[in-house]
Amino acid sequence: MEDPDVAPVWLSEEHELETLLNAALDRFDRQPGELRERDVSLPAERFLPSLQRSDAGADQLWSLVVDLERRGVLRIRRGRIGPYDPPWKGAKLAFAAAGESALRIWLKRDRAPADLERWRGAVSASAHLFPGSCEALLARRIAIEHRSPEDVVAAFARVGGVNRAITLRQLSALCFWGDSKVLDERADLITALFPQLVIRDRAIVVAVHLPLRWDGVLFIENQDTYTYACAGVPAEAASLALVYASGFRSSAERVRSPGGAILHFAGPGARSAEAAAVDRFERWWFDQEKPIGPCWFWGDLDFAGMQILKTLRARFGEVSAWPPGYAPMVEELRKERGYSAGVEMGRRQVDPQRTGCAYADDVLLPVIRERGQVDQEFPVG
Repeated sequence: MEDPDVAPVWLSEEHELETLLNAALDRFDRQPGELRERDVSLPAERFLPSLQRSDAGADQLWSLVVDLERRGVLRIRRGRIGPYDPPWKGAKLAFAAAGESALRIWLKRDRAPADLERWRGAVSASAHLFPGSCEALLARRIAIEHRSPEDVVAAFARVGGVNRAITLRQLSALCFWGDSKVLDERADLITALFPQLVIRDRAIVVAVHLPLRWDGVLFIENQDTYTYACAGVPAEAASLALVYASGFRSSAERVRSPGGAILHFAGPGARSAEAAAVDRFERWWFDQEKPIGPCWFWGDLDFAGMQILKTLRARFGEVSAWPPGYAPMVEELRKERGYSAGVEMGRRQVDPQRTGCAYADDVLLPVIRERGQVDQEFPVG
């Protein structure tokens, strides 16, 4: 039986969910004493910006929110959704005052810490430097090692001097002492502070290996397997165009838009005298023309891999799990040569239940549930 005072093992690895829970505690801290029994309600998509991408990562993130509801720390108030809307569309997350103590134990936060008061003072003193709303910055203290609250607020204020479209990583490096990752998952905060600033999405870099002739496409999750497949291992991949975009990135919503992805081509088909092969592939990818053959996916034999497959189907249509890659991995699991799903999956992975691919739903998911998992780097040829 789960101890309600013990945080989920995956929480420390989930920046957005930690931020969400801290935001709930910040709201409790701001309530006057006579209002301490009020619930705190936060819009899901505002405080969990990854949900807006509607990709496989968003599906997994929402599954963890559902797990928090099961644990009793929040309630999901679902909004009205259409048949094609994700379940988090318009949802609000309600935190009851009765659960405040457990959250403080999970996050190791005392009530109304002095550090938060100093942070709010620094933000209030510089409020005139932010053309938008400071509410979100007041509510959530952002601590950076060896930097005072005043230093950090001044770094946020430097964003006001940027007058060109810029990626979040570039902006962070420019304003936060060369550190490009401070603003990761904080695009909403920057937009609230500086509504006029244009934040560019980082283009997804997609590697594509084209043989001289191909009759389908194979999406590959992991880099080592992609490079081996380019070299002809396993042999069944030789007649397929190979695509690698590092895990979940190949299933991102913007991956098929010209500004959202950059395709880098290699292989004999890309080096041939005619550019027809590259043009053909790009027309299918960006213009969403008729498929250039069956589309397959091969990744880790685990719940995360099946979630990627599920989202790839939403982006590219009839993508199926690739039997020549998965069949040997299934055999390893049936021989009990995989590794346990328990601890590893408990940290991050959630069973997608169904992907829409018959082979994945009828063969792969059942064996994962029963036997555990095998990573794609397992040699198959």
